[in-house]
Amino acid sequence: MKASKFSFAILLVVLLVIIGFIGSGFIVYNASAAEIITIATLEYAPWTGKDLKSNGFVNHAITEAFQKKGYTVKFTYLPWKRAVMETESGQYSALSYVYLSKDREKEFYLSDPISVEKIVLFHLKSNPIQNWKTLDDLKNYKFGATRGYTYTKEFWDAAKSKLIMVDVTDSDKQNFQKLLAGRIDIFPCGLVNGNSLLQKEFDASKSQLLSIHPKPLSQTTGHLAFTKSSKDSEKLVRIFNQGLAELKKEGLYDKFADDLLTGKYSQ
Repeated sequence: MKASKFSFAILLVVLLVIIGFIGSGFIVYNASAAEIITIATLEYAPWTGKDLKSNGFVNHAITEAFQKKGYTVKFTYLPWKRAVMETESGQYSALSYVYLSKDREKEFYLSDPISVEKIVLFHLKSNPIQNWKTLDDLKNYKFGATRGYTYTKEFWDAAKSKLIMVDVTDSDKQNFQKLLAGRIDIFPCGLVNGNSLLQKEFDASKSQLLSIHPKPLSQTTGHLAFTKSSKDSEKLVRIFNQGLAELKKEGLYDKFADDLLTGKYSQ
């Protein structure tokens, strides 16, 4: 009788250990699968970039916001148009990042704003821009634009109707090269991004030839864009927004913004 009780006790302990091991493995497996968020992104310093501190301001905020909710972010750097298409098709959970527009809202579920950006008009100091109220006032200038960028609906409508002349190319750097060479008159670009690119890619003697018109083309907000082809996207938007709100409440977002303004993401 004693032997049978002893055997039963050993069997019970073994079973509990096995159940605990299997249970722990099951929990770890599911947590790992659920915690990884794959995000397509692009090189757009200082907002995003694989060689920037913490992948740039926007991607830093995204990483920290998700981390607060128990998620790990994995970024894949892609050319812009490919990043948009592959996120739309569901190859990635989200795209970092897009400007607010009606077209983007049709294509994606957009998060709360991560960034506030001013799109300004760069031009040569030797070729000043007249004061303007509408794009019609700028019809005698040749614009440069980067393929796939949002800018504003009015800008692209004016380009499509030939109200303004727009030369589209593949990158901001190419547009600045054209501007410096006098092949275009105006290049609309994000204020922070434009200045960062000029500082990184061009000699100071070149960037000093450029100026910015005091009237911006627009002021817009940047958002994390979630694919509409996944049933989990609406849930992920809510989770991210909660994490972003916590980041702001704790003051970490403001610290990141201070680092952005002092150039720490580009160091």
